[in-house]
Amino acid sequence: MAEPTETELSAVDFAYNQIIDLVLTRNLRPGEKTSVYQLVDRLNIGRTPVREAINRLQSEGFLTVSGRSGTVVKPVDRREAQQLFALRLNLEQFAADGAIQNVTDAHLDALQKSVDRLGSVGTTADFVRENSVFHAAIVALAENPTLNRFYAQLQMQLHVVAYLAERGANPAEAIARHLEHLDIVSALRDRDAQALKSALSKHVRTTEQAILGR
Repeated sequence: MAEPTETELSAVDFAYNQIIDLVLTRNLRPGEKTSVYQLVDRLNIGRTPVREAINRLQSEGFLTVSGRSGTVVKPVDRREAQQLFALRLNLEQFAADGAIQNVTDAHLDALQKSVDRLGSVGTTADFVRENSVFHAAIVALAENPTLNRFYAQLQMQLHVVAYLAERGANPAEAIARHLEHLDIVSALRDRDAQALKSALSKHVRTTEQAILGR
């Protein structure tokens, strides 16, 4: 079997990101049935990259696929969401010590720029995307490829949880999240592992409360 070309891989990546964006922009709801053909029409792209993107998203737990029900964005109920936040907390805590050991000034500059972007985005979709970049960058500092894979899959499922929230509905909570991001960067800048773990823990718990309620 021939290896996929760079163009084909780019098309798959495009389809992959666009399907996620359909959910983040509320154009495809969790539990809503769709199909390869419908996505081809919506994304204006060929069937092969759409199929490959669906396969990738299915393997990451974002989509479920069956002959009878078609392709469905996997819904996440409240209990599952709570479990995902608990797992996120554990993975980020695990990454913290390695992040402190490996962070450089260049990393800190990049993280600060990410926080600045987070403070200015205007939509839930943009916020979720940039927030994922910010937190994945911190986990990546631990230099643990297995952890990175687990965390990437977790983030995919948390994208669906983010559908439950509408950023900007409560400006005070949005400001609070921004300040928490600044605290995380400050702890990294100080190379203070305990402060980083505390800041990450607070951030995960307050984010969970903002989305799921108390």
